[in-house]
Formats: sequence, structure tokens, C-alpha cells
Amino acid sequence: MECYILLLHQNEQGPSMSPEEMQAVIAKYKAWGQRLREAGKFVASDKLEDGTARILRSDAGKVRITDGPFAETKDVIGGYFVIQVANWDEAVEASRDCPHLHFGFGPIEIRRIQVV
Repeated sequence: MECYILLLHQNEQGPSMSPEEMQAVIAKYKAWGQRLREAGKFVASDKLEDGTARILRSDAGKVRITDGPFAETKDVIGGYFVIQVANWDEAVEASRDCPHLHFGFGPIEIRRIQVV
């Protein structure tokens, strides 16, 4: 079995939802995660907290720290799932019914985790 990380990218502007609608979406994510658990594919997942990131860059041998990314940027990762499946095809198939795709939040990037 191989592990894959599903990176849930957020669009610049997600759909406008009421608090009740958002709670219904969260319930769908939880149900989807539960289906992964029951199928023996779930390893881990979390929503990443908005507005708390720090970016570290090396600049002429010195580490520079800046705040970000921010929701206004084009590439924000809002959360992730780690799944364990047989291959790429199974990783894609397991991701097809993720609520993230169906509510227009943004794309899902699938990356195989290379154990080092």
C-alpha cells in the first residue's frame, strides 16, 4: 500500500454560504472521511487554520520569515487528507466524491508520499 496526500486548495472566492449551509458542508466532509475510515483508506486529515501561517525563505544565507499565505493569494491550501491505497488510480477514485470538488471550493492536488 502507498500513502497519498490530498491537498485541498481553496479558490480566491469560495461560494457564499450561510452558517447553516457551512455546517451541512462540514457534515459532508465528516461523512466522506468516515467512509474512508470504514474502507481502511484513512490515515489522517485536518483543516488548516486560516491566517496563522508563516513562510520561511533563505535569502543570502539568512532565514527570512513572513506572514502568509493569505486568503487573497491564489494558492491557499485549506486542509488535507492522507490516504493509504494501492496506487494512483485508487487515490484518484477515492477522491472523486470528496465534498471539496462538489461545492466549488477549489481543486484537489494528489501527491504520493515518498518515504525517505
